[in-house]
Amino acid sequence: MLKLTTLFLLVGLLFAAVPGAPLQESDIAVAAANGDWRSFQKLLSQGLHYGENFEGIKNLQPQGPGSHVYGEGEYRYYTSTNINGQKSEQRGGRKIVNKDGILQEYDLD
Repeated sequence: MLKLTTLFLLVGLLFAAVPGAPLQESDIAVAAANGDWRSFQKLLSQGLHYGENFEGIKNLQPQGPGSHVYGEGEYRYYTSTNINGQKSEQRGGRKIVNKDGILQEYDLD
């Protein structure tokens, strides 16, 4: 069990160091050290919702008569846990399409 806890602690710290990950590095480490996997998974999942950065696509505009632009971006996430037989899944995402300055946005499941 100690090796597994150490592994999750290291993985948690690695995720905490990645931009977009939750800022509560110490909370992640404490949850892993205490074997509180539900809190551990919740803290790691918080950083997944920062994946959306579509400003470049949203700002595309045709640059004159006869010109066209097309941009498309998408991100998805999926997390799954099984803690003592209690399963939990989370998934979602976002998609944006810019066709000649006309935006369409979609929530993905």
